[in-house]
Amino acid sequence: MEEDKRLKLITEQIIRLANADFETPGELSEEGDDLDSIVVGLNLLGEELEAYTQELKAKEEKIKNTLIQLNEAQHLSQIGSWEWIVSTNTVTWTDELYRIYGRDKETFQSTFENFNHCIHPDEKEYVNSVIQSAYQNKTAFKFSHRIIRPDGKEAFLDCKGNVYLDEDGTLLRMTGTAQDVTELKKAEEKIVKLASIVESSNDAIISKTIDSYITSWNKQAQALFGYTEQEVLGKHISLLFPPDQVSEENEIIAKVVGEGKPLINYESIRRKKDGTLVNIAATISPIKDPSGKVIAISKIARDITEKKQAEEKLKKYTIALEQKNKESEQFAYITSHDLQEPLRTITNYIGLFHDDYKGQLDERADIYIKFITNASRRMQTLISDLLEYTRIENDKEATQIDCTALVNEIMMDLERTINENNATIVFGTLPVITGYFSRIKSLFQNLIVNAIKFKRSGVAPIITITAKDTETDWLFEIKDNGIGIEKAYHEKIFMMFQRLHAREEYNGTGIGLAHCKKIVELRGGNIWVESQPGIGSSFFFTLPKNLNL
Repeated sequence: MEEDKRLKLITEQIIRLANADFETPGELSEEGDDLDSIVVGLNLLGEELEAYTQELKAKEEKIKNTLIQLNEAQHLSQIGSWEWIVSTNTVTWTDELYRIYGRDKETFQSTFENFNHCIHPDEKEYVNSVIQSAYQNKTAFKFSHRIIRPDGKEAFLDCKGNVYLDEDGTLLRMTGTAQDVTELKKAEEKIVKLASIVESSNDAIISKTIDSYITSWNKQAQALFGYTEQEVLGKHISLLFPPDQVSEENEIIAKVVGEGKPLINYESIRRKKDGTLVNIAATISPIKDPSGKVIAISKIARDITEKKQAEEKLKKYTIALEQKNKESEQFAYITSHDLQEPLRTITNYIGLFHDDYKGQLDERADIYIKFITNASRRMQTLISDLLEYTRIENDKEATQIDCTALVNEIMMDLERTINENNATIVFGTLPVITGYFSRIKSLFQNLIVNAIKFKRSGVAPIITITAKDTETDWLFEIKDNGIGIEKAYHEKIFMMFQRLHAREEYNGTGIGLAHCKKIVELRGGNIWVESQPGIGSSFFFTLPKNLNL
């Protein structure tokens, strides 16, 4: 979608250039790709066209002012000129003509031979034939041709000439002008290319008067609406409107003309030639004259019927998914509650059974009772952890969380565990973030508890917590000096119920790290581990600064 939007903006820029609107340059993205190269090229073209347009206007104005005084001056104003006196065979050039040819007046002799040397090789024969014909027939002439400047660059010239005779019809002299139209030729070529782009665009591109009468209509407009160019030119744009939306056009015109700004991504419904309706997204822009007055309107439209249908399906799917999530949450709660109740009953009766018959049963029966009791307790813990896992997304209130204060609070909650394991937790000033408090607390607490739990025998746990600002995210690291993890298990440990050690060695349900992974990924971040067996582990996780609420 982002690429489609940028292509629309480029197309709008092309329309503006084609309509002599140079005031609004294209905007560059942060991508630095081929589309940006096109934008830069179009901006340069706009500058060149604007400069050349102003130059042409200045020349035209001066010619108009001098035409009253001297008719011949219209050929010489801002244009290089030459004169050939037949009787003396002398040719003179004006300073402007030297400049056009890129020659130095002091070193370049203005002879016909030297002039002929400057003509492009492919056009020498043509130019000479025009001049010889004018000389022999004593007639005025007009032609265009290319020259080669000393730097090797080509220039395009528009040339005009006249002949002057005496009373007997004898040729006295010839004069001529040469206008450098190189930039104009380039601009014309670029305009042709721009027109080709418009015509081959995947979007319907339409222009209309401020009274809403259609003045241009590209092939895609025909494909979208079904009308040919001949059928719509000069017609009111309302022929594309459903009857109940005709008044919408007046609102659009009033807004675009009144504000002098484009109406971007305007979504509405239009009617095709066959009467069927189509959802469109349009960018409607003012076309201004050099004075800034809005003289016409351009419209770039795209069929978004499929997009609208997809959005509607997605909306229905989202509603259904939310309902399923609610049902799942209710099911998880009811299930956990219903499972815990009989487990509590079993545990209680096993306890009573053990107390009442202690010493009356053999040693094997006592072992069986112990196994049943431990299994019941593990099941209760597992159900409790699963319930907590399903409730992660229920935390709806985002707040400012001081991570330094949060870790201090966790240390108070874990005071007994920390003291029993002689653990040390080291941390400096941690950032204040926006987030869901219970999720972030659970994230830090799970990682700290794991760092304490998986300690090396005889080595007091040392846990270091740090945070780094990466501009877009906060990168946290919780580092320990514990038993470490083999590289083959670095991803496995974040999966549900994945345990690397027997319960006799380390207790737990295998849900804690899966819990952490879900919290981080719901936030739009990532979590991973770097570890060396026998040395320790570092758990890293990123929390984007911009919270997607």
